[in-house]
Amino acid sequence: MTIEKDIPLESGSKELEIIEFQLQNNKFGIDVIKVKEIIQPLPVTFIPHAHPYMEGIVQLRGEVLPVIDLAKVLNFDNSEDRSKEKYIVSEFNQMKVVFHVHEVSQIHRISKQQVEKPSDMYASERQQVIGIIKKENEMILMLDFESIISEMNPISIN
Repeated sequence: MTIEKDIPLESGSKELEIIEFQLQNNKFGIDVIKVKEIIQPLPVTFIPHAHPYMEGIVQLRGEVLPVIDLAKVLNFDNSEDRSKEKYIVSEFNQMKVVFHVHEVSQIHRISKQQVEKPSDMYASERQQVIGIIKKENEMILMLDFESIISEMNPISIN
């Protein structure tokens, strides 16, 4: 599933497009701008002594990319239905990374005003939630993917 950007968002726009994905029954979001494509899981090559969040590496169109297990990052159990699992191939800060998620459901176009800042009450040193989107009777948590990468490899994000 390649992400089509048929309706471009202008710089300075008050709208945001996010891809909603799940880890267990929890909903999360990633900005479409950071996503190159969504693919079925590929065979992963294990890397000895790698960071615990890193599942390994995959080869995709001639490139070797790291695969990060978001369930491990956020302290969730493994998926109950492996057939729904997806890889989100993303690129930011001139770096390509693959995020392993339990399911990808849809793309939302939302107003930036719908994204609320998380309360300091549940913030921690390792704050990975940078925004909360309320949709009807559910919430989508926006993750700070750069801080996840930085935690794994502090010199990779400048």
